[in-house]
This record gives sequence, structure tokens and C-alpha cells, in this order.
Amino acid sequence: MAFVDYYKILGVNRFANQNDVRRAFREKAKSLHPDINPDLHAHEDFKKINEAYQVLCNEEKRRMYDMRLRNGFPSQKVYYRPGKVKYRARGDRYARYDTEADANPKMEKIEKYFDLVLFLTLLFAGCFAMIYGLYRLLVKQPEEINSVPGILMGFVITVMLIIIWKYKKKFSE
Repeated sequence: MAFVDYYKILGVNRFANQNDVRRAFREKAKSLHPDINPDLHAHEDFKKINEAYQVLCNEEKRRMYDMRLRNGFPSQKVYYRPGKVKYRARGDRYARYDTEADANPKMEKIEKYFDLVLFLTLLFAGCFAMIYGLYRLLVKQPEEINSVPGILMGFVITVMLIIIWKYKKKFSE
């Protein structure tokens, strides 16, 4: 897989600001848009300039792209995270790692177990609250206390907890 130079694709230098990148993208887009250009390769060329624009107009993506370009790791997937390590270029706040396991600290395994224990504890508490509320409502009815709002609140919180746990990877992205 060859490394694509987004600066060459848009025709701007490496020190171009956001306005220069935007201007270059619009000029290229006017000539390469598939609705305007009947060339068969116009669609692929338009995709390339669009990808280049998406990377170079976003500060974080551009910083990561520039670091990969500067460090010379064009053909491999590179993982980054903030922190102190020995493989960091001068002035970069992000460190380069060869594998995702190296990029993620060992504490992540403990954090996963802690998340699971916390989830199960809260799920147990929510289910216990609902069962106790139903018991108080159906078996031992109190004179002054209404158990229905507690049951509903326990149900809502338990359902929300299960939904968040199910889609936690989507939320973290």
C-alpha cells in the first residue's frame, strides 16, 4: 500500500493554512466533480481530493498525518496515544506504536474487569430495587409510602444501564 501525499493531491504546500486548503479543494472539485467532468476516472479523482480535504482541514487528523509523513511510516498502520515513550518525534504530543497492544497500557485489562464488576453491581442494585418495590406494593402494602415511582425509576435506570452497556463501543468512538 503506497503512501498518498494529500498535499500533492490538492496542490498546496505543507505549511498551507485552512483557507488555502479549502480554496485548493474547491478549485479541484469544480473541475473533477463527476457531474461536471465526463471522464471515467473523475469519480476516483474526486474521492481522492475529498479524502485529502477531510484529513487536511481537520486539525487532529492533519497533525497525525503530518507525523506519519515526517516519521516515515507510510505503509503500516500506526497507533497513537498521548504520553511519554521513547519513540516520539520532537515536538509531537502523540507517541508512535507498532501494535495496538503497545499503544494501550496494561491497565486497560483491569479497567475492563472493573467496568464489568461495576455494571453487574449496578444491575443487581436496580433489579433488587424493582423486586423489593414490587414486594412492598403487592405483599406488604405500606400505608403512607407509594412504591410505584421507585419501581418505575428502578426499571428505567436498569434498562438505560443495559442499553449503554450494549452500545458502549459506539459511545466511546
